[in-house]
Amino acid sequence: GQNLIIEVRWPKGTFDQDPSIVTDLAKTNVDVIVAWATPAVMAVHRAISAIPIVMVSVGDPVNSGFVASLARPGGNVTGVSIITSDLSAKLIGLFAQMVPAMRRIGFVTNSHNPNVALQLRASEEAARKLGLESQVVEASTAEEFKRGFASLKTASVNGVVVLSDPVVVEHGKTIAELALAAQLPTAFQRRENVVAGGLFSYGGNLAAQFAQAAHYVDRILKGTKPAELPVEQPTQFDFVININTAKALGVAVPTALLDVASEVIE
Repeated sequence: GQNLIIEVRWPKGTFDQDPSIVTDLAKTNVDVIVAWATPAVMAVHRAISAIPIVMVSVGDPVNSGFVASLARPGGNVTGVSIITSDLSAKLIGLFAQMVPAMRRIGFVTNSHNPNVALQLRASEEAARKLGLESQVVEASTAEEFKRGFASLKTASVNGVVVLSDPVVVEHGKTIAELALAAQLPTAFQRRENVVAGGLFSYGGNLAAQFAQAAHYVDRILKGTKPAELPVEQPTQFDFVININTAKALGVAVPTALLDVASEVIE
């Protein structure tokens, strides 16, 4: 309100369903765009080449074509990336410790986000190495989440990993309520979903990633080109457990996990 004006946009559905959101933003003559997650970066990168873009929480910016390399982005995009495969393997391992009786694990994906496909491949591979069967459903709306959890309940999964995507944070309360009603333990990458009532999360701290993005915005507004700013990885990872949800689901969280948790919500 003094030397900075922030314009916020959220698409109605997918970016393909609401393409004007990007073109309208470009017409406001903004100096830099902060885009959260792969679909948002893809939409603005495809439509805008003259405005610097700071990405947040993108799984594979090189193969997605956003940057030439992490060390030398080379274009108008830079920001914060995430290590999808490492995170997925760690999350599945924690889930198997949390629910020792797990034999079949469910995955909820959003096919509109290319990074979710990377997460799914890494997660299914981690599950296979632990001898777990997998069941996959797609969801990106409240109604789809409802159908998805009903399907996973019918498939007799012992737990559900909801793969990271902005819509998962947006529908956090709905997802938590559906999981509790189906008596299904849930795992996420975002702390926000555990605060909303999910069982546990492991992943980069979203607020910290946006704080990292703010440093990029500051330097760009002061004249540094995105091409000169190396892409960074998250600096803070959280392992958060909701003990109230665990009790409601009858999950006895091992003391060893409680001892290493970043935060226990009671």
